[in-house]
Order: sequence, then C-alpha cells, then structure tokens
Amino acid sequence: MASPTEARPTDPLPTDPLLSDPLPTGGEAAIDTDLVDRLVDEYSARWTGLVDRWATAPGTVLGTLGPSGTSSHLAADFLAERYPISLRLYPTFDEVLAALLAGEVDVVLVPSAYSGLTSFHWHRELELLGFFPRATPAYGIASRAEGPGDKPELRVSAMWEVRRIYHEVVPAELRDRPFTWVDAESTQQAAEILAAGGSDLAVTNDPGVRAYRLSWVANRPGAEIVWTVFGSRTRPLTPVE
Repeated sequence: MASPTEARPTDPLPTDPLLSDPLPTGGEAAIDTDLVDRLVDEYSARWTGLVDRWATAPGTVLGTLGPSGTSSHLAADFLAERYPISLRLYPTFDEVLAALLAGEVDVVLVPSAYSGLTSFHWHRELELLGFFPRATPAYGIASRAEGPGDKPELRVSAMWEVRRIYHEVVPAELRDRPFTWVDAESTQQAAEILAAGGSDLAVTNDPGVRAYRLSWVANRPGAEIVWTVFGSRTRPLTPVE
C-alpha cells in the first residue's frame, strides 16, 4: 500500500472553469468575472425569452406533478401568479412527459430532484427553455393523530425520491423499528395513503400534513432545488395574432 506521500498525485491541479487559475491549495481563488458574466447573461436571456413567449401566447398550459399541494404544484403556482399561464396537474411525471409529447400542454415543469429528469433532458423532441431555483416546503415524517402504534413492522408511504429523508430525520424511538415501503407517486399521495390507513407513517411535505390533518413525527426545512421548464422542439409556442 502506498504511503500518503507516495499516493499524492503529481499532475497539475485541476482547473475549475469558474476560476481564472488552477484550484489553489489554500486561500481564496480568483474569480473569472468574464465567465460569470457570460453565464449570468445566458441565464437571463433564456428566462427572458421564455417569459416573452408566455407574454405573446397568453393561456399557455404548463403541466406538472399533482395533485394540489405537491412541491411541483407549488412551484408551478408561483409561476402562474406572475405570468399568463394556466396549470394542468398529472399523477406521475411519465404522464407529464406524455402530455407534452401529445400536445395536451405547451410546457412542463420538472424538479431537478426527480430521479427520471434525464428522460426529459435526453428526449429528442424536447428542449430546455428555462430554469430557476426555489425552495420546497418543509418535509418530514408524518403520522395520523394517534401515532404509528406499536406494530412489529411499520409501513411507510413515500415517493422514491424522498425516501432518504426518513433516515435523516427519524427519531430515536423509531430508528430501530423494522419497516417496509409503500410506493407513492407524490408527497400528497403518500399523505393520502397514510390518512386512509394504507400506511403507518408517510414521508410528505407541510401541505400534505395540513391537507390530511396529520401530525409531524419529525421534519426538516425544505431544500432549495432547481426547477426546469421544457417545451417541444417541433411545436413551439404560437404568438397570439
């Protein structure tokens, strides 16, 4: 086994594209302000172009994951409050993608945290129109008012993408309790499953807790993620005459 000295690479330090010089071993890096300005300009131009298209085609339909109260719906609603677009919600992101390809919606909103985002990025018929950062609501583990009970094995309803939150926030008294996952397509469906008795706990968000009158077992602040807006390459938005 090589010693730490022997294992240390002798090649030049890697270069960060946002830095004017190779990454330093200490101190502050010199920022390439020209590159930063170009990135800012590109972001601004892309978003301005999208907003201008919405302005010239009022009534644009944006599709995303529902039902009402999902983090995707809240981010879409944030846009609908500011731009002349309407929303259409779907039970799964597969259906969101199919709706865009079929022309049922004009654009779609997909979070960077979605595990299947590559199916949008790599689709030949789609183009990335814009993106923006926005925090989600609080997430965590919820139960019905009476608590999870003392079953030998718990059932936890959750989307695949947020299951890690369970392990992050689970309290000590539940940490060693065996459990099985109950699949859900959204945070709201996870809460709905719990409220209907299909699970003992749910990984959901704050709107889900309030909508289904659940109780927090443990939670954490929301995460700031990047929201992506995709449209069709072959069916661009049509300006209103």
